[in-house]
Amino acid sequence: MTNAAEVVRLDPSDPAFGADRHAAYRRLREAAPVARTVVNGQDSWLLTGYAEVEKVLKSPANTVQPHPGEFPAHIGSGPAAEFYRFSLPNVDAPAHTRLRKLASPAFQPRSVKRMRAWVEEIVTAGLDELAGRDGVVDFVREYAMKIPALIACRLLHAPMADAATVLERMPGLNAVLSQGDITPEQLAEADATAQFYFDYIGDIVDTLRGKLDEDDPVGALLLAEADGERLSRTELVVTLVGFFVASYHTTMVAMTNAVYALTSNKDQFRALVGDPSAARAAWEENLRFEAPVHFVWRYAGAGLELGGIPIPEGDHLLLGLAAANRDPARFERPDAFDPRRPDNRHLAFTAGGHFCLGAPLSRLEGEILLRELPRRLPDLELCDAEPPRTTDLTFAMISRLDVAPRGR
Repeated sequence: MTNAAEVVRLDPSDPAFGADRHAAYRRLREAAPVARTVVNGQDSWLLTGYAEVEKVLKSPANTVQPHPGEFPAHIGSGPAAEFYRFSLPNVDAPAHTRLRKLASPAFQPRSVKRMRAWVEEIVTAGLDELAGRDGVVDFVREYAMKIPALIACRLLHAPMADAATVLERMPGLNAVLSQGDITPEQLAEADATAQFYFDYIGDIVDTLRGKLDEDDPVGALLLAEADGERLSRTELVVTLVGFFVASYHTTMVAMTNAVYALTSNKDQFRALVGDPSAARAAWEENLRFEAPVHFVWRYAGAGLELGGIPIPEGDHLLLGLAAANRDPARFERPDAFDPRRPDNRHLAFTAGGHFCLGAPLSRLEGEILLRELPRRLPDLELCDAEPPRTTDLTFAMISRLDVAPRGR
């Protein structure tokens, strides 16, 4: 029996852990939903229960910075560290409040509604292209990487021709965003990737200045930067790179997870063929069933108590989103993929003040995908029941998913 005084180790390179992460999370949650671990050389509290994770996320007393203006040593001091320091998920109030207020109009219901037509065009065109393919294709490379990239480029007014290549480097940033250990080689790659995107987005910003109005997501940020007080150039560029990250990586993973779940549960897939109106609920269940981001972090505020254990102020907290989303205390039959699940208040987008800004766009993309996928590819079949996965602690993902669009 594990208790909070013992240290448990999460080793994503362990084949047993990688083969079934959710079994490992279940064992941890059953033994001690509040345990101890070590992340990037620092002691941490590991939370795997829904109630504990939600409590931490919803309390503004818990912060993403250990102290105001302080950032983790493991991110270094290069371009990747600069990206980290100014990214919305990594800053607290008052900077977070200011930046979020400036960025949030891009994803308000009115803005997302205006995006629907062109998002639907991109999503369905990709499905139609798959429908014309014979044999076996890798869904990750042939669809899940392409479609979010096209949408991200359209959102940021980047050349659509760049979508095929410019976002392939994005995973290089994961090393500084992950809660897993980081090697010098990974940090060097993250620095090079961050500098590439600073230059790329900076050039786009310079070409767009004065050409967009405040109703455009990028235009609103350009106007805020132009007055010289509300937004600095660095904040502008980092926020737009963050749009790229949010629009690309998380949605790519979620799309892949959805197709894997549905092709592994043919009854659910057939149900969607007969009832496309269930697509939105199916997307929410997909996000609960396999959260695109497995872990986030916080630092404990004063007076925090979890599972009857007092947590010292300033202690690092490792929050298991994927584990919490499978907690039987919150979800009935948590390991079953059930698109008709009632009251599906999952934590895939986190909760509280740092709730994912791009969630409305993700939901739009997912709803369209799962409405049109069964209709346009009714014979879609999974060709590998155990596809390869990455070993990153935070960004667990299927790296290749072989499917037959026309069946086998």
